[in-house]
Amino acid sequence: MLKAMAKDAGFLKHKRITNHSVRKLLVQKLRNANIPPTETMAITGHKHVQSITNYSNISVEQQQK
Repeated sequence: MLKAMAKDAGFLKHKRITNHSVRKLLVQKLRNANIPPTETMAITGHKHVQSITNYSNISVEQQQK
């Protein structure tokens, strides 16, 4: 299902998109938007703050540069 959704959304074929990569991207975007960790956890379904702080502090935009 995720592959079909990614195709419909126009994602590039050479990018590997998984449930984990989408979840990680969402956590990073929410962090960049200054959304509190408790709200991020409610959105993503993480049960522990440590789970979301394990993701890189570097934003996606910074990684792309």
